[in-house]
Amino acid sequence: MMPILLTLILLFAVVTHANALEGSQPTATSSVNGDVLYWEGEEVVVKEISGREVRLHVTAETKVEGVAGGRLKTGDKIAAKVDSDGQALSITLQIHDSGAGVTPPGLR
Repeated sequence: MMPILLTLILLFAVVTHANALEGSQPTATSSVNGDVLYWEGEEVVVKEISGREVRLHVTAETKVEGVAGGRLKTGDKIAAKVDSDGQALSITLQIHDSGAGVTPPGLR
């Protein structure tokens, strides 16, 4: 009975420690560079130079730079920092395209 109890206690300690470490690790970020295709709800769809389409979740916490009124439009060239969940941490306009604008519904 004692070895089983000791095993359970050690297992609980290891799982608890692993969960504590998981919550304290910093979120990994990546960069996305490309052209804005369109808005879909709170997400902006960007086509990278490689041709891959990426969805960036944009919220009030997303830092948007170089864009008048914070409105990205179709054709805008951007550089974004994104966390591992697809949340856009920052978006910087690289080259503005004067084509037809598409704004998210919340920013009209």
